[in-house]
Amino acid sequence: MMEKLHPFLVPGSWLLQGQYFPAQGPTQNVLGTTEVKAHEEFPETLRVVGEVRDAEDTTSRPVATEFTLDLVAPGLIRFHMNSIPLGTVLLGTGAWNRELLQFHYGSPERRILGVESYAVSGSDVLLTSGVMFADGVAVTWWLARLERVR
Repeated sequence: MMEKLHPFLVPGSWLLQGQYFPAQGPTQNVLGTTEVKAHEEFPETLRVVGEVRDAEDTTSRPVATEFTLDLVAPGLIRFHMNSIPLGTVLLGTGAWNRELLQFHYGSPERRILGVESYAVSGSDVLLTSGVMFADGVAVTWWLARLERVR
């Protein structure tokens, strides 16, 4: 692909600092890391591996996440995640340009739905936000800052 990619679609490492807003419970400050890696044989397939933890409780267990983004056409992506905590696969699509990456996903039966966005906020800085729904009810929102470290 010859077009200039959104920064999140370029392999690299990111530090995350943000907040989760669960529908049930208090706001949670979080810290974490995200690694974007290209598949060796298929560079248009990106594996995204992240880990977040409670910023105020250094003994808290990290929560891991992993998903795949496929660059399927200029400005278009496909999303895939096998979610063990949710007990389902999440599939979706999205669009991007140099400044904004946005995608939506859902479980096959559409019980779980989500949307995420990643907006360029400066040199090597992204702002990400999202919301996840279960059975038509918003269960959590998030807002975070990602800073590229390599």
